Amino acid sequence: MYKAMIVDDEPAIREGLSSIIDWGNCGFRIVDTAGNGREALDKFGEHRPELVIVDIRMPGMSGLEVIRSIREKNGEPFHFLILSGYADFDYARQAMGFGVDGYLLKPVDEEEMTTELKRVRQNIEDEKEDGKWGSPPSHERNWIEALLFPVHQEHARNALESSDSLHRASKQAEHQSGNGKHGQQPVLPALDWSSYQVILLDLRIPDWDRQARQSAAKQRLTELCHEQGRGIVFEAGIYMGLLLPATLKTEKDAVQLLAAWRQELKPWATEIYVAAGDSVAILNDIPRSFEQALRLLERTFLFRAERVMLSGDLHELETVETERSGASDSATDDPLRYAEKLYYALDMANSEAATRVIKDMEGQFPRIYRTESAIKAAFAQTFTLALNKYAAGQDHSRTVLEEHSSFIIDVYAYSTLGELVDHSLEHVLQWIGQTESGGKGIIMKQMIDFIHSHYDENLRLELLADMFNYNSGYLGKLFKSHTGEAFNAYLDKVRIERARELLAQGIKVHQVAERVGYANADYFHSKFKKYVGMSPSSYRNRVQKNGGTDGC
Repeated sequence: MYKAMIVDDEPAIREGLSSIIDWGNCGFRIVDTAGNGREALDKFGEHRPELVIVDIRMPGMSGLEVIRSIREKNGEPFHFLILSGYADFDYARQAMGFGVDGYLLKPVDEEEMTTELKRVRQNIEDEKEDGKWGSPPSHERNWIEALLFPVHQEHARNALESSDSLHRASKQAEHQSGNGKHGQQPVLPALDWSSYQVILLDLRIPDWDRQARQSAAKQRLTELCHEQGRGIVFEAGIYMGLLLPATLKTEKDAVQLLAAWRQELKPWATEIYVAAGDSVAILNDIPRSFEQALRLLERTFLFRAERVMLSGDLHELETVETERSGASDSATDDPLRYAEKLYYALDMANSEAATRVIKDMEGQFPRIYRTESAIKAAFAQTFTLALNKYAAGQDHSRTVLEEHSSFIIDVYAYSTLGELVDHSLEHVLQWIGQTESGGKGIIMKQMIDFIHSHYDENLRLELLADMFNYNSGYLGKLFKSHTGEAFNAYLDKVRIERARELLAQGIKVHQVAERVGYANADYFHSKFKKYVGMSPSSYRNRVQKNGGTDGC
């Protein structure tokens, strides 16, 4: 079990996190807590926990200063989770580029915290297996991290000096031996390229399988570099990084590279966003290329083009930010104005009008509001006002609110403005379409009939969403509103009911599991016991003993 420490200036946060989380189940134990940065450094030296959960803003010494100090003084790959409020959201995201494992918004959600802890635990286990704890990291990883991250500035200078001498030694050894195979190989790769470029990838991976998928994606990138005979793959906080010879020079190159990587990484990442810094001619300038790529990824929210983001895009994106900083406060009336337009479009079931309103919001809101969170808040406010006004005129206003309020909450989950607009528009147009066609009842009946006919197959909500041309998240909410149960829970009940009939016929448990759609007999066993209250074999014996009736 690994050690963890909580650092927060609010006693209620420290005590709450210590008590509400099942730390043992997540693979950790709380060794101590601290109320400020100085106390945290003292207690860290005493306990040396593998994980520190730290508030990003504290009096005296901030959470980032605590992290920087720990990294400067300790060689192990310690892990950090940041706690932040909504006001620090952008600050927290920026910190992720410098070796922080994740951030959690206050008030902390227990389920989200548990997921993050298990992910970090898996990272630590993998690192210990690879020998990264208790021994120096690989020279290549040490070199690139020392070069790029400010906390390693002294090591960066040494790394550059080492790399220059290694180049000279390598060339001399090759000249003396004729083939470069005699004597010890150079420690660092031969970076004798004419130019260098840092490319950063933001891989969007489901939390439930993040560690395995990220490792597989990193391995595939490493293989691609090996196949092409060039390139270093490294990790930069939440991003994956590559150091390559100058690869991207035109927008056509940027389109082709993104398409190629999307295809290569498709098995593991649901989406990827990629940014490239300028090409540089000398090793000393590689951090400048990295900083440009990082600044671009921080602006992914405003970027819609289907290509790698290039340094030339910075001017356009930063111009939008400058326009926002000079915007008049009178623009705060805009959500109300757009909400009225959207309400009229909904009330008249006018798809074209609704599309125009949302597209206008996409163009204008980034020029009015200063941050990603402010833009999202403006969208959410607009949708809320329009929905409330629409529902007030309906016979079943509460039902309308329940069915459509989810897409307001979802506004905060999207990674880019393009995603936010596309999914919001999809929801609104489906909403209008249902109004025109008389509601969702027919679709729900077809969906339920399909489940009862195909329960023995590998049914997924995404499959049915594709069949009915719905967004899967929205269809799931409609289904629960209609049936009172989530899709997976409803499917499980249908399967278990059929399993009871088959078990009553004396069929073996593993055969029943397979017939009702469970590939794993142990999983079927746990589901059956959850719903019936006894194991499948006990149920079968009981029914046969009672002459074919379950006696329940």
